[in-house]
Amino acid sequence: MRRRKSIVALGASLALTLTLAACGDGGSDNRADVAAPTLSDSPELQQLVADAKKDNCLTLYGVPDESTLKAVTAAFTKEYDIPVSFTRLVSADLSQRFSTEAASGAPAADVILLTHSPFYKDALAKGWLNPVDKAGVPAYPGTFPTGYTADDGATPVVQLVATSLAYNSELVKTAPDSWEDYADPAYKGELLFAEPTSSPANVAFWQLMRDTYGDDFLTKVAANKPKWYNSAVPATQAVAAGEGSLAFPGVTPIVNSLKGSGAPVELAKLSPTTGPEIALGLTAKSKCPNAAKLFANYLLTEEGNTYLNKLSGDISPFAPNAKDFVRPKPVPDAQAQEISRLLGAP
Repeated sequence: MRRRKSIVALGASLALTLTLAACGDGGSDNRADVAAPTLSDSPELQQLVADAKKDNCLTLYGVPDESTLKAVTAAFTKEYDIPVSFTRLVSADLSQRFSTEAASGAPAADVILLTHSPFYKDALAKGWLNPVDKAGVPAYPGTFPTGYTADDGATPVVQLVATSLAYNSELVKTAPDSWEDYADPAYKGELLFAEPTSSPANVAFWQLMRDTYGDDFLTKVAANKPKWYNSAVPATQAVAAGEGSLAFPGVTPIVNSLKGSGAPVELAKLSPTTGPEIALGLTAKSKCPNAAKLFANYLLTEEGNTYLNKLSGDISPFAPNAKDFVRPKPVPDAQAQEISRLLGAP
């Protein structure tokens, strides 16, 4: 008989994860092995550093996991001796908080790292954010990879949060090597999935699967009778407990939290893939505008951006494997409903 762990026993390890899930991936196990960069100097950067030191403050709103934000802000402070405070929440909560503050004329954040969405275009139009490409950031646009911007270049995308496959390592002895495993009849009754329309990233993933493998793939997945959940958290928790073999989507903080409690759950990083994109924004009417630009510069250089993504376990736009990440596009409601129907989702 299949070994099953108690869902209740795993619940404590997910107390923090419940707040992490909506931002997507992140949370590397190898932070101690990641060296913070020292950036090359230039007269333009020297002047920005001098102006930022006069600010001597910086407040960040971000969705990457807390340990990533703590590490990257500590590295920035070590490099430039500028103190940083940060608030970490999921994108929906942070965008609402930022909007309320900006609308009142008293924004608390100087820089934001949120999942890219129409929020950015709206905030730029309302004058709550300054276009980064016109802010005087030395590294941007500069050598920043072309194609990894949004809002006509005003918004740089700094992290690609790739969707992975989660599996129970006691029930699946060999890590899956293709998304097509979801359609393998051997996994009938063994699939535990977040509902395809539960997030824009999820429906974008299934649109990619439809484009790559065709409608027949989705109907074969449906024939395996997935059990549907309202998010990645309960789906992955149930796979970790042995209630099924494969989960969707695989989210690194969730899996790492469960692994830390001793659960037999792992990630398979497959391609092609897509997922949320984390974008950077500079607050208009910032209290510390030069420090915000300096922090943006830190994350928009190849060294700083690679460091950030090694900390979080995500893909840097500078990385060779960025080509395996298909940038998400909005899926029309009619197509989303058709995807749900093909998958047999509620």
